[in-house]
Amino acid sequence: LEFQPILDLKSNKISGFEALTRIDSDKLGRITPLEFIPIAEKTKLIIPIGERILKYSLDFLKHLNNLGYREIKVSINISAIQLMEKDFVRNTLKIIEEMKVAHKNIILEITESVFATNYEEINDIINKLRRFGVLVAIDDFGVGYSSLARVTELNVDFIKIDKFFINKFLEIGPEKSRIGDIISMSHKIGQIVTAEGVEYESQKEYLAKNGCDKIQGYLISKPVEKEAAIKLLKEYNK
Repeated sequence: LEFQPILDLKSNKISGFEALTRIDSDKLGRITPLEFIPIAEKTKLIIPIGERILKYSLDFLKHLNNLGYREIKVSINISAIQLMEKDFVRNTLKIIEEMKVAHKNIILEITESVFATNYEEINDIINKLRRFGVLVAIDDFGVGYSSLARVTELNVDFIKIDKFFINKFLEIGPEKSRIGDIISMSHKIGQIVTAEGVEYESQKEYLAKNGCDKIQGYLISKPVEKEAAIKLLKEYNK
């Protein structure tokens, strides 16, 4: 796993990390999730892999707690196949209890495309998780199946605006950007907004001006290994 910091725009401090999976192969070199996750999903290996990712991520969270960072959150990507497993909620909560970490510091990220099918069933699963204090985020929001109207139906805590919109901002300019609309709509229904793929100071300034809560991207840091992530945390959160 590598961890990418998420910066809170109000405090200018790191508020959490997203856990990102990589495979280092002697023969193939570095393999990205875009390459191996579809294969893992097709073969259902995503279920045991996902469980290991969850455990490693929570171990990192526990390490942060032991260092005194008790409010830092860790975001973990969950596949639709994992989510639809019969005992997903029970098994996830069991692992959280075994790891002895706070539910409120765990964010499970789900891509918005999962809502294209089994919408009500997935929302029910999300509600069960949230009842136990686990937070849920919609990842890559805006480029899949959701609309600004449908966002009001998603029972989630966070919306993560896809980097497509952040990149597009540089092309079309702030006056034509729809990012402000997404932020405003999400805030009206109590959701926290994170912008992904932020690489330039101008993007950060625009997002802050339009009330975005958090940002993530190379402007802050690329994904890094555990010790480097902790070093970043110490630098930002002095």
